[in-house]
Amino acid sequence: MNTTTSTRPRTTGVGRLVRRLEIERRRWSRNDYPVVPTEQAWRAGVAEGLRLAQLAIRKGV
Repeated sequence: MNTTTSTRPRTTGVGRLVRRLEIERRRWSRNDYPVVPTEQAWRAGVAEGLRLAQLAIRKGV
């Protein structure tokens, strides 16, 4: 058994995940065609959720 402890938390793949969330957030924020206000609000909510997820990942929460 390995008894060494790391002082840094594992961050493998976090950068890739944050970049992917950014791409998805931009896709959800885009308005290529007219949408009904309900769908526009829903898309804005999805984009905000993705932004908050990015912040949480960056902070390590």
